[in-house]
Amino acid sequence: MSRHVRMQGRTVLLALCICLGGATGTHARADQASPAGVAPLSLGFFPQMSTVALYKRFAPLRDYLTDVLQRPVRLETAKDFPTFIQRTAARQYDIVVTAPHFALLAADSGKYRIRLALDGVLQQLLIVRSDSPITEIRQLAGKRIATPPPNALMTMVGVHALAKAGLVGDQAPQYRAFISHNAATAALLADEVDAAIASTNVIKQMQGTESTYRILSRSPQLPNIAVLVASDLDPVLGDRVVQALVDINKTVRGGEVCRHTRFKGYRVVKSVAEYESMRPYMEQAVKALANPLSQASLGR
Repeated sequence: MSRHVRMQGRTVLLALCICLGGATGTHARADQASPAGVAPLSLGFFPQMSTVALYKRFAPLRDYLTDVLQRPVRLETAKDFPTFIQRTAARQYDIVVTAPHFALLAADSGKYRIRLALDGVLQQLLIVRSDSPITEIRQLAGKRIATPPPNALMTMVGVHALAKAGLVGDQAPQYRAFISHNAATAALLADEVDAAIASTNVIKQMQGTESTYRILSRSPQLPNIAVLVASDLDPVLGDRVVQALVDINKTVRGGEVCRHTRFKGYRVVKSVAEYESMRPYMEQAVKALANPLSQASLGR
């Protein structure tokens, strides 16, 4: 990565800290007891679902890392994307699990390195209820569509695809942004909207509801959720974190963790270039985060 790009990343993250109200604040966290003199590693997880749901789902991953690394690991998240980005910018996490476009932002800053990607295919999906009369994208003109937060990658990819299909201006759907990916799909299943923008990762979480929705369209494959390690973390410890996740399916317990988290596994990312296609979405998200009022114009 060039020095110019790193400096740009640092400047962008510093600006976001200022725009979002500084780098301080109380973390939402589930603490592990720490032996005297041993600082816990902070595992920051982007808020793709409610805090309670996230801790319930990923506590086994935290415990697995604690045991394998023989060091306490503290699971942390934030109430929303802006707060999570603010904390990432302030280097408040040792390990970060985040969306592809936000991973590129963190890597650009020089404070983190993208080390792993979630195994499997990531695509943006447009879903409707199984009993919906809607069978084509053009039928969504003027309809209510639930989305994750406006600066979420799936939202931006989905809105762009619908605009490309001609659903703009008078034909634009009525987008309703929800606080998380899960909340958007829940709104669809509760019959509050006509369709929802989702992802293959979220669909995997909807076990037992497969008969209640239908996939209307899929995007091309996208880079998957990334795992980053702080650049200033001890290199040996950072490598141990990476190896622990790469090897997670090699033990019975690790396999159980994957089934509980519904993450297939992890693979090594050889170069940040794998995420370079996310730059336009990263830049769009940064602009929205710096100017929250611009989010009101979603899809227009």
